[in-house]
Amino acid sequence: MSSLFPDLSLSVVLPAHNEERLIEATVRRYVCRLEEVVGRFEILLIDDCSTDRTPQIADALARELPQVRVIHNPHNLRQGGCLKLGFGLAQYELVTHNAADCPFDFADLARVLAPFPNADVVVVTRRTYPGVGIARRFVSWGNRTLIRRLFGLDITDYNFVQVYRRDALLLAECASQATAFITVEHIVRAHHAGFRVVAVDADYHRRASGKSSSGTLRVVHESLADMLHLWFELRRHPGASLAPRRDGGAS
Repeated sequence: MSSLFPDLSLSVVLPAHNEERLIEATVRRYVCRLEEVVGRFEILLIDDCSTDRTPQIADALARELPQVRVIHNPHNLRQGGCLKLGFGLAQYELVTHNAADCPFDFADLARVLAPFPNADVVVVTRRTYPGVGIARRFVSWGNRTLIRRLFGLDITDYNFVQVYRRDALLLAECASQATAFITVEHIVRAHHAGFRVVAVDADYHRRASGKSSSGTLRVVHESLADMLHLWFELRRHPGASLAPRRDGGAS
């Protein structure tokens, strides 16, 4: 069976911390979907110091499936640190990420990849936010408003899933430490360097169990600090901020 985009190659960064109940089914599901969509792919499964059977399951999957590479972190990096690590290790032309609970369904991947090769970064924006409370919605709205005002990039969602051309992703070292701002920094840097950023909407699939920590005061404080750091950096180097805007939207 031939893939929909046989000329595209894709690296998928998959952080996992204590996901023994999900990780095998998730990886197998990813492999099946990716075989249908792209010509070549790899899954970078990053075990973030799991204390359950996640490391053993991951190693067994890598022995069976040649597309799976496993990285065992020597210390816990949290989701953001895992993304930074995986982005640097990715080998293929396009790079994306997802979580073990599949908040982004790879059944939508073909729509997200359709803007390539004309796009450099595709930002997946959530159609709805099931299970997200009023307080967290308010924090997210304030965050998006600040990003648009400071960096001039009018996108409705910066923290779901993105697909990057590898050269757009690695054009500068990511300085952010806050999980909630790492992908934002990559999007903003690509935009200000003149890469074409487009948006494609998709459904967000809520995790069946567990609680998100993305709206805690610590995360908000870290994100604001990283946001201001990037803003000052771009102001000190105005040439970057004067790169031609080539953003657009797709659906």
